[in-house]
Amino acid sequence: MSNDKIVQIKNLSLIFGKNTINELKAIDDFSSSFSQGNIHYIIGDSGSGKSTLVLHLNGLLKSSTGDIIIDDIEILGKNKKIKKVKQLRRKISLVFQYPEYQLFKDTIYNDILFGPKALGTPKIFYQDINLKNIKKSINENIDMILVTFFEKFEEKVDKEFFLKEYKILKWKFKNNNVTLKLRIKNFSFKVSYFLKENLLNEIEREIGKKYLNKMGLDDSFLERNPFGLSGGQKRRVAIAGILSIDPEILVFDEPTAGLDPSGEHETMEIISDLKSQGKTLFVITHSMDQVLLNGDTVTVMEKGKILLTGNPYEIFTNPILYSKTKMEKPKVIELIDQLVKGNSKFKKLYELKPTNDKELISCIIQILERKV
Repeated sequence: MSNDKIVQIKNLSLIFGKNTINELKAIDDFSSSFSQGNIHYIIGDSGSGKSTLVLHLNGLLKSSTGDIIIDDIEILGKNKKIKKVKQLRRKISLVFQYPEYQLFKDTIYNDILFGPKALGTPKIFYQDINLKNIKKSINENIDMILVTFFEKFEEKVDKEFFLKEYKILKWKFKNNNVTLKLRIKNFSFKVSYFLKENLLNEIEREIGKKYLNKMGLDDSFLERNPFGLSGGQKRRVAIAGILSIDPEILVFDEPTAGLDPSGEHETMEIISDLKSQGKTLFVITHSMDQVLLNGDTVTVMEKGKILLTGNPYEIFTNPILYSKTKMEKPKVIELIDQLVKGNSKFKKLYELKPTNDKELISCIIQILERKV
């Protein structure tokens, strides 16, 4: 795989109800690759295989035909089980169409922290453990540290003197265990202990706040029950829970379904922000305006196969899309088509590629003033 291709799919096929009267080929010899750091839209009519395809990416579905390579993790058709499944699900995470499917804890705090705890994601704790936390843990474990010092050097040190004069030479944190190299007077020694529950809870709470705040919800939401939230708020909490795993790739299945225009706009801003953070995103949607606005690539599926691939303008100006599917044109493309019917000079708009009303108006003015 080339360096920028983070996902590669080779000859993937999946048949439901094989050798029965209800046999259905949901994915049919699908092959494609996707670049890192882009927003990749998967579109197509209902039943075209979009959701079935993306469920393969993090192993929720597993076919015996075809291979998927996610960065350095292989999902091979010939293998019955997926190797490195935890690593796979830390790397690529799915936000379901209906957020209530992945919200099941009694508080938002517990929902957000479920992923890192279940997948054993020490990376998250490395990011959020800091020197302040380590010094707190030394204070809480000072008696044990002094005993360790005495056993090694047979020299007693006053507690207050130690806490005032010690130096931290090195520290490491993994699986709730702290390993320290300390110096006091002219002595250096190592000590290891588990974080006490109260400090670990304090750190975890800060992690919960961080990802909740990233989604525009304040700290007061932490102890609330997720099932009392609005649809848009549930979606934000579900995304916060996914972000707490710190995946490189996120998959959104109909992220704006059922939201009002304000919630739809907020969700698309979140997706754009994630791209700016270097994440790779796969988005299934029926909103062609969204695809045109912020899509980098578009894959059109029909009956489990790839019908078309390209950038949004290549897709939405291709007549095959409308002859083979029920997809509607984005409003901007529809307006451009109408303008071109009235005056061929507006064909220039297809080259300028406006993605929203504001850009379209600006491009029209440029053409009228013969600036392009």
